[in-house]
Amino acid sequence: MKRIVYLLISFIVITSCIPTGTQPGIGQNDLSLNLEKIVISSCCYQTGNLSIFRNMQAKNADLYIAMGDNMYADNILSTPDYPAWIQAQYDLLKNNPDYNNFRASLACIATWDDHDYGLNNAGKEFPYKVQSKEKFMQFWQVPSTSDIRTRDGIYTSYLYGDAAHRVQVIMLDCRTFLDVLSNEPISPTSDTTKTILGATQWAWLKQELQKPATVRIIVSSTQFSTAHNGWETWANYPHEMQKFYKTVKDANAEGVFVVSGDVHYAEISKRSPAGQYPIYDFTSSGLTHTEGNASVNPFRVGNAYRALNFGVINIDWNATPVTLKFDVCAFNGDVVQQQLIPLDELKF
Repeated sequence: MKRIVYLLISFIVITSCIPTGTQPGIGQNDLSLNLEKIVISSCCYQTGNLSIFRNMQAKNADLYIAMGDNMYADNILSTPDYPAWIQAQYDLLKNNPDYNNFRASLACIATWDDHDYGLNNAGKEFPYKVQSKEKFMQFWQVPSTSDIRTRDGIYTSYLYGDAAHRVQVIMLDCRTFLDVLSNEPISPTSDTTKTILGATQWAWLKQELQKPATVRIIVSSTQFSTAHNGWETWANYPHEMQKFYKTVKDANAEGVFVVSGDVHYAEISKRSPAGQYPIYDFTSSGLTHTEGNASVNPFRVGNAYRALNFGVINIDWNATPVTLKFDVCAFNGDVVQQQLIPLDELKF
């Protein structure tokens, strides 16, 4: 993954229950909600300065997508009860008033990355993944009817909007089934048995992409459209990247783009696979901490933004054609970088 900057998390393990509070529901098929503005983010130290959530709330978005490392639960103190440690870190986050007010203001959906999964760069070998999933479901108030509860991992999807404004949000799980390759710097593998998603999740993704939708947001905690750079990225598994392209093409799924986190800076990347439309990857990372330097990325559009940030996806349904606008937002909410994408560009 990225270079790790550990925060000295409180030595007191909070054992109280997560405050319950009334929060907007996250129904998987809210066809009455036509999405126009979605706020995205990743990489949040639970004991950091969380006032950035005030500026995220001020965007008056319709939906929030938490893309992973939503808190940091690496057990650097080697606490014997690992699940209790994970619970304590969620408690620290939820007890922050800025975060709590933000969560109460709009519908929120989430996936995880390695740190809220429980351990840096961890994959399918992580011994507490079942217990970590339980903490995840409790914190994000996953409904008892959700399909997440019927399978391994936390991958799922959501449908929003009427037939003319249908948005599909596909939340990938890039940790539960991951074959970890090596310590950093990571070398790409030629072993096609190594996987990010696992066979069952791949089959599920194929079926999901066949559902009718105009805009399809695929949430990957790990960056997709970058080059190999020694850290975690889909480019370390070139056969998995090709499988992604083929899955999209075989499903004739138009309107697909990726959003990702992880790296502690924001950037927009674009890869153009042969014979199909380009795949954009909008990376928003670093709510509470940043990276000194951005990795080399020949697929980057514009510049990387290396200060605290969050992202906003705007969908202009009234434009002809329908237009997507990616906003990289600074800590104070100012838009510091923008990318306009006519939806016609994301067609076969």
